[in-house]
Amino acid sequence: MRIKRALKIFLILAGIMTNLYGYSQDSHLSQFFGTHLTLNPALTGMFKGNYRVHLQYRNQWKSVISKPFETTNLTYDQPLKRFGIGAYILNYRAGISGINVFNFLLSGAYEITIDHQNEHHLTTGLQLGIIHKSFDPSALTFDNQYDSSYASGTFDPGISSGETFEKTSILLPEVNFGVYYYNERKNATFNPYLGVSGFHLTQPTESFYGQKNKLPMRLVVHGGTKIKINNNYSAEPNFLYMRQTNDNEFQFGTLIYYHLSGYDANIFIGPYYRNKDAVIIHVGGLYQDFRIGISYDINTSSLKGASNGRGGIEFSITYTKQKAKYLPSIL
Repeated sequence: MRIKRALKIFLILAGIMTNLYGYSQDSHLSQFFGTHLTLNPALTGMFKGNYRVHLQYRNQWKSVISKPFETTNLTYDQPLKRFGIGAYILNYRAGISGINVFNFLLSGAYEITIDHQNEHHLTTGLQLGIIHKSFDPSALTFDNQYDSSYASGTFDPGISSGETFEKTSILLPEVNFGVYYYNERKNATFNPYLGVSGFHLTQPTESFYGQKNKLPMRLVVHGGTKIKINNNYSAEPNFLYMRQTNDNEFQFGTLIYYHLSGYDANIFIGPYYRNKDAVIIHVGGLYQDFRIGISYDINTSSLKGASNGRGGIEFSITYTKQKAKYLPSIL
């Protein structure tokens, strides 16, 4: 398939998803470039190796509330000729509210380009699975549980909240789709990549109260380029944009890699910025089949007074079983 035709297909598919986006209170991760399957289904299995396992954990707002927001992500994927297959678990627990969102999805991708020089690649991906949402009513407080007989309005958990819930958990179907282009030209100074993905495409009905509320769609656009500076240094500027009706998130930055000669290892560091929210510092390293990343959010939003700038910390580890000599890559 010629590159012009591949680019045309990419733009058509991306345009369709751009016009379908919606809003959803989904969790976000600072190390978005490391969690491939939750970023774009079309990234499934698109790497050189036998298989890949990724674990990521995020802890946020511990300085503000007693029970912080926690996100855990576990993924597995592998290439299978022109296909990629995999699955992931994503669990998000929202602090003292007791709200928990559990995702389990099967993921598949297919490379639709035929480039005999193996330079240009265009892939599509599809995910099917479930979302389980639940909450603990006993963890919530309501106005009428504050005892009016006390001047201070003391909270009394023994007072009935007066609230009734039709259900405390719901199960939703989930369908996600994505397209992804990347350049793999050997000995090139720049190797760009760009992806577009859509989540919650079927907009399933969700509610704990019986109303018919739709889970709106979410649009993700991500991209960047690998830059070879010399034999020891390389850089990777990249970005993430998520649009959710009236809300949006834009995150961008650059990772600088340094090759440790004689150790078959690389270390990296880089600053990132999330609009109206945080400055993020990333550090980590790659050694043989492992990649480890640590990031810390320095809060810059209106909550910085309460948080003292402490936003959240995130850890990730990726194991990629290589087929041959190890070549560091975040694809």
